Amino acid sequence: MLRAKMPFLALILLLGGPFRLAAQAPRATPGRPVPNKPIPTKLIPAPWVLGAETVDHWKGLLPTVNAPKQRTRAYPGQRLTLAIAAQGADRDLLLKGGTYAFTVTFGGSATTFSDLHPSQIRGIKAEGADFATYVMEQANVEAKGLEDALSMVSLALFDLDWQVPADAKDGTAAIQGAMTTPGGKVTQLKTAHLEIWSSDRAVKEGAFQNQEEVGAWTMTYYQAPEPFRLLHALRLSKDDKSGPRPNVITFYVQVLKAAPPAAQDLMRRLAREDRVTRIYALLLLSEAGYDLSSCLTTLPVEDHQAFQQVRTQAVALPDPYDFSVNLDDPYQITTRMDMLWSIFLATGDQKPVRAIADTLAWREDGKAVLDLRRSGKKIESITPGLLHGLAYGAGGWSLGSFVRNHGLVADFVEAWKRDPKTPAVIKEELGTLITNEAFKVK
Repeated sequence: MLRAKMPFLALILLLGGPFRLAAQAPRATPGRPVPNKPIPTKLIPAPWVLGAETVDHWKGLLPTVNAPKQRTRAYPGQRLTLAIAAQGADRDLLLKGGTYAFTVTFGGSATTFSDLHPSQIRGIKAEGADFATYVMEQANVEAKGLEDALSMVSLALFDLDWQVPADAKDGTAAIQGAMTTPGGKVTQLKTAHLEIWSSDRAVKEGAFQNQEEVGAWTMTYYQAPEPFRLLHALRLSKDDKSGPRPNVITFYVQVLKAAPPAAQDLMRRLAREDRVTRIYALLLLSEAGYDLSSCLTTLPVEDHQAFQQVRTQAVALPDPYDFSVNLDDPYQITTRMDMLWSIFLATGDQKPVRAIADTLAWREDGKAVLDLRRSGKKIESITPGLLHGLAYGAGGWSLGSFVRNHGLVADFVEAWKRDPKTPAVIKEELGTLITNEAFKVK
């Protein structure tokens, strides 16, 4: 039963208007409504190739999520997750009831995985579904079956015990598969192809033109990790006149921690790099916890001394999860927020984003800062309440920005809003990320 009249825009979105599905959906013809016909249940035979990290990203989320980015390239040491899509009212039953087999062929060898069943099945949101949900929540609308209406495709995930060989040469992996129904019907899937880049090719062809390209790479890194391109980013870092910032260092350290093969490869190549790049890389590797003894033997003695001197003088990275107030450093909390976003961008991990969401509990301080901003008065003194209020605004603004541009963060937020363990104040503030005046940049 509707508690409020459904806004016209939300009604259009709900009934099949201007949003696209992650997979095939009826297209609207200008001037004609989309017919509300049931979509036949059927398998979509083109496999999705995903990174194994997708499974970790989705832990603890709601059954319906935003579509993950399909992988077109992989590097030594990386593992894969395959996904098969289906559409129609009984799509989950179709996917769950099947038995699957896949063969991965690469470098002249083939590995077959048979008698497989999905490790999990997820509904995939239509493009624009998060906004449609937000509109109806703001209008205090209850719409039965809303999630079903905004998702007409499901993915079945398969965690294959296959990884790109550490000594992989350049080439293409072919992935073939079949699905067998309980009645014995066999559907051959389309062959998926995945480009494999060796570490040498990544170093030869994976360069960035400028810092802007590096920035764009970092913003979507968790969707398709490319750790062997890190050396190119470090080469450009010496041209950054602002110097290494905590959030940048945090991002690179997280990349290295998650990719030991890339870290080992970086150490093998440092002797051929310029001195600034070598020292910077050594500091990052050390911060990531790697043993540098073998690497240092390949470098000039002067580098050993310079590295030890810089490491001694360098300021230790702060704990990004420590949001304690420092009246002598008004930017301390926001600096640590930037570090937390760097952890998310490198890993797709939910924990740092939740830590930022927890600052929304400082709502009363945030309201006081908003009132101060509206009044046009100058800040007379730095107080803990003021810093909490500023952090509240910065946290809400950054969360809203990421929700609009990163489907995974939108999925995090939706899960927290429905989690009984989430404090009520945070749930309420998460529901205002797009419209809250305190979360808008002035």
